[in-house]
Amino acid sequence: MRTFFVHCSLAVLLVGCSKPERENPFFPLEEGRSWTYKVEIVYDDPDGRVDSSTLTLTNKGAGTINGAEAWRRRSDTGNEYWLRTDENGVYRIASRTPVDKSAILDRAPRTVIPAKLTPEAKWSVTTMPYFLRRRNEWPPEFKYVDKFRNLAMDYSVEATDQKVSVPAGEFSGCVRLKGVSQLMLWDESEMRYKEVPMTSLEWYCPSN
Repeated sequence: MRTFFVHCSLAVLLVGCSKPERENPFFPLEEGRSWTYKVEIVYDDPDGRVDSSTLTLTNKGAGTINGAEAWRRRSDTGNEYWLRTDENGVYRIASRTPVDKSAILDRAPRTVIPAKLTPEAKWSVTTMPYFLRRRNEWPPEFKYVDKFRNLAMDYSVEATDQKVSVPAGEFSGCVRLKGVSQLMLWDESEMRYKEVPMTSLEWYCPSN
């Protein structure tokens, strides 16, 4: 299996207007805010290369979807996400890719970040291994293999009151979330299938 790592660093933050009544400081939906990330995909040997790019996400304000208000966030790659915020946290309720004519509702609201960021907070969402590739099988990208498309990833609050340094500046009072999903993969050294953890680490810092 080909493995590599993804590194994202926050580069730009812009402030606009028009925000939800119950705004979450760790995941603001205020219209006009924009975040630009530097993305690095680091491949291991024998490929041994680093692919670098940027990704910008922008809050586009409120709209109506499925008869209720939601807040739209759009990437510069053409992906759109509809979110809601309440006393329990921030949730994604729909999304649209550049090839979709309209937004597709999620089967159930997907927790992005809970309101109570305590060690007791636990939640689960479905995901896929977007960045993993295989060496000798087709298709090489795991995300195109049906059995890997709806994996359960279990999240928890791993740390709070963290300090984060990124190109946009120094931030304090941040929270680190950890997600873990288990992949059943073939281990050539042991000549058997075994569970391999796929881990996601996410940092969120309170907005000003």
